Amino acid sequence: MCPKKRIVILGATGSVGSTVLSEIARYPDLFQVVGVSCYSAVDQLESIVHRFSPRAMAVVHRTVPVPFHFSGPLFRGIDGLTRLIDAVDFDVLVVALSGVNGLGATLRAMERNKDIILANKEILVIAGAMVMHLAQRKGVRVLPLDSEHNAIFQCTHGDHRFIRNLWLTASGGKLWHADRKTIDAATVEMVLQHPKWSMGKKITVDSSTMANKGLEIIEAMHFFSIGPERIKVVIHRDCIVHSLVEFCDGSFLAQLSPPSMKYATRHCLFFPERGDVEEPSLDLYELAALKFERPDGERFPCLRLAMEVARERQSKHIAFNGANEVAVELFLQKKIGFGAIPGLVESVLGKIESKDYGTLEEVLAVDQMVRTKAKQLAKRFYI
Repeated sequence: MCPKKRIVILGATGSVGSTVLSEIARYPDLFQVVGVSCYSAVDQLESIVHRFSPRAMAVVHRTVPVPFHFSGPLFRGIDGLTRLIDAVDFDVLVVALSGVNGLGATLRAMERNKDIILANKEILVIAGAMVMHLAQRKGVRVLPLDSEHNAIFQCTHGDHRFIRNLWLTASGGKLWHADRKTIDAATVEMVLQHPKWSMGKKITVDSSTMANKGLEIIEAMHFFSIGPERIKVVIHRDCIVHSLVEFCDGSFLAQLSPPSMKYATRHCLFFPERGDVEEPSLDLYELAALKFERPDGERFPCLRLAMEVARERQSKHIAFNGANEVAVELFLQKKIGFGAIPGLVESVLGKIESKDYGTLEEVLAVDQMVRTKAKQLAKRFYI
């Protein structure tokens, strides 16, 4: 019998982390959770600890109480994520937390020759060249858990030689068919009602601004070693085709599954094998049509901005990501309107020089500078 695959999950209490845990629970003889982290959701973490018995855990929030007994080491703060990586023996790191907090821990795991399952766009957006170069140098796998990039990976089997174009599908979010006036006036409650996916608040807002697809363009550049001019976006409201690859001979391959993260999760956990499940997937007889639409970069400026930024150097990628995070948080706090998000992002981009960086410290310093500048510039957009 093969030994269990030992897994550490950063962001275990989020929507992606929960999906990963539910899939692991289906195969207790194959997978073992040895480390988990959360930001501050310690109540959810307690139930995870009781169910999966990890050997170590980390809580990023330094002061939130942990009201339950845990016999293993408990680490605090962002640096606690890296200490968690060093505290346990494991095979695969699942990076399912949002934001840039997991970058240091991801790099540390790769230095330890551990494979990565990456569900975090921001890490490749702000430090893609650094991460992929280290992966190549250490000979570790970085597997994409995002449904779009996972779809492309499944279509190419990691062979990028014959790609003409990558086609990233997008749901269009809640407001795809709305007019400009409705988009500008959209409320938090309206935007968070995604028609297909159940996701965290930040990514749900990003879906409706199309910033999410912009981040995925930059992510795909690094995952698949391809220029931004060969990455296309297409609106597919049904969320059945998760992305397509156009090859140099003119043929296309697409990956299809229902709109659920469990299929990409299962693929990554079992890779290079495939899990054997008996549950129903798609009923092809019920698929009357697969409809695709051209994206509108004028009504959704974040997508247009991201396409421009993708052609720039690393600092602009960091700026787009950081400014967008600040803008989304202010929108969720109802301090700025939905229509102000791209305006704030564009204002920050105009203040940032286009440069590349070589160290983790430089990347994180620029990220912090961008966020500070975004908060300063945001005052002119306050409601």
